[in-house]
Amino acid sequence: MPLPPVHGLSILSPYFRGKDVFDPLALVASATFVDLESLFYIIAAQPLDHQMWHGYALALTVYPVLVGLFVYSMERFLEGNVRSAYNIIGFKPSRVRYSPLTIYLCCLAGGLSHIFLDMFTHQSMPYVIYPLAYGNPFYLGQFSSVVEIAATALAVLSIFLWLNNAKISHPKNKTA
Repeated sequence: MPLPPVHGLSILSPYFRGKDVFDPLALVASATFVDLESLFYIIAAQPLDHQMWHGYALALTVYPVLVGLFVYSMERFLEGNVRSAYNIIGFKPSRVRYSPLTIYLCCLAGGLSHIFLDMFTHQSMPYVIYPLAYGNPFYLGQFSSVVEIAATALAVLSIFLWLNNAKISHPKNKTA
């Protein structure tokens, strides 16, 4: 199962190719926040840790709006803090505030990518295509490691692009 940081990093690489088009906060937040549901059920000692939020019905409707409102608020009310955080971690953004449509589309992409990766690696996702079916017909069983390797490879690509972006943004002073 891809861990939440892998989910966030696996969707981040488009940001480094198009900083004006992709909102990194929306991508990472939407790709990781869906696992707050799993954390809740694990803490509550429930046997099933992937429920309604791990399904396309909510990932296509309510989820991107809720996460989008969070991201929109962060970018509007804490713009300086968000910019400082981006600079500290080496993103060096051209901007911090994105349009509501960009935020929504990035949240939609992040949430969908999370569900897409999880549907192959988690047997216990009964709502993945609910109300069309109850259960997870996409679970790959022992072959789910292929998806985990692919997600990890995308995360490594994002880290490579991130480090490359930080180097370009911070050229070392050359002394003669």
